[in-house]
Amino acid sequence: MSHALIIGGIALLAAGTYLLRFAGFKLGNRLSLSPAANALLADAATTLLLSVAAISTFYEGEGFAGLARPTGVAVAAFLAWRGRPLIVVILVAAAITAGLRLLGLK
Repeated sequence: MSHALIIGGIALLAAGTYLLRFAGFKLGNRLSLSPAANALLADAATTLLLSVAAISTFYEGEGFAGLARPTGVAVAAFLAWRGRPLIVVILVAAAITAGLRLLGLK
């Protein structure tokens, strides 16, 4: 794949994201949605984010990412659930993942 095609795709996604955000800003006060629709939109965003996180946790390229990455993510989720600061969550999860890979666990 050529670099120009990748850069063009990134630019197109950036422009689309900007236009969607701008449209939301301009139309936000003019559109009124029901509370059920607002709850559905909030749930949809959370579901999308969770699915992207799950895919990137378990898969790398076209195959399984190994056990080190899911273990690091599980440690991070536990620390976040316990209310630890974000920097601690990131550093401990990275250290666990790196340590497992250093021990030979992919």
